[in-house]
Amino acid sequence: MATLPIIPLTTGQRIMGGIALFQPHGSDKVIKIGPVGVVDYAPTLSEIESRSDETGTSQLIGSWINQTDAVISLNDIQMWSPTMYEAMFLAKRVYATQTALASGVVEFDAHQGDYNVIEVPGINPSVTSVTNGAEADPIEYDEDPTGFGDGNYIFDSESKMLEIVKFPEDVVFTAKKTPVKVTYSLPAITAADEVVLYQIMKTGGVRGKFTLIGVVDGGLPGKAVRYIFPDVEFRPNGNVTLKGVDALNVASLTGKVYNTGGQGYGFIYPAAN
Repeated sequence: MATLPIIPLTTGQRIMGGIALFQPHGSDKVIKIGPVGVVDYAPTLSEIESRSDETGTSQLIGSWINQTDAVISLNDIQMWSPTMYEAMFLAKRVYATQTALASGVVEFDAHQGDYNVIEVPGINPSVTSVTNGAEADPIEYDEDPTGFGDGNYIFDSESKMLEIVKFPEDVVFTAKKTPVKVTYSLPAITAADEVVLYQIMKTGGVRGKFTLIGVVDGGLPGKAVRYIFPDVEFRPNGNVTLKGVDALNVASLTGKVYNTGGQGYGFIYPAAN
């Protein structure tokens, strides 16, 4: 007589990594998403039940599925690509344009013993001069190229921020403030320059084909498979980490899975066995 009634199962387990891919509808390019911490698939079923109380208690005698839904969750996404910005922020991608400006002026009062920061208008401005605004013999402010006090102001064209870090010695203060005049110029920018802006909360999500290519390391159990979902619409799921040095800046997405064009909800390939 056998010591075991049925042989125990010792195979069939799997530890699988994978590469996540997304192809937006209308695009011929496939985008790599990742690394991604965890990819989850969660089906939701609605059922109609049949019950009988002929025996004196209500007993379930039948159940039929009348609605099927599914969502895919991508957690701890580490890749900050244009498509991920669109999905994470429901953002609309637009190309900025700008007419060239030879000379523009910003004037403000700088205060003694205070932080004096202004934003220069436009896209990628260049500062021509910074003075006290006097018509005759203006006092010039020198740019500090290093940020270590070698000049009077620092300026970054990309952020457009200008900060007065030290006043010239001959500047005169009235009630602890002095006028500052900033002269700047702007380059011409067309759509062909592809200066991208993302308008936040302007869309309903990013829709396309999602594919997960399974990868199993040689020393781990299981057979790798591919999961293919032809029509998924991704939207943000929870917080998006904008800043932090103690951990990676990550985000998560949830995608509704659609049955479109008779393709079904998706495929698993090859057959898992």
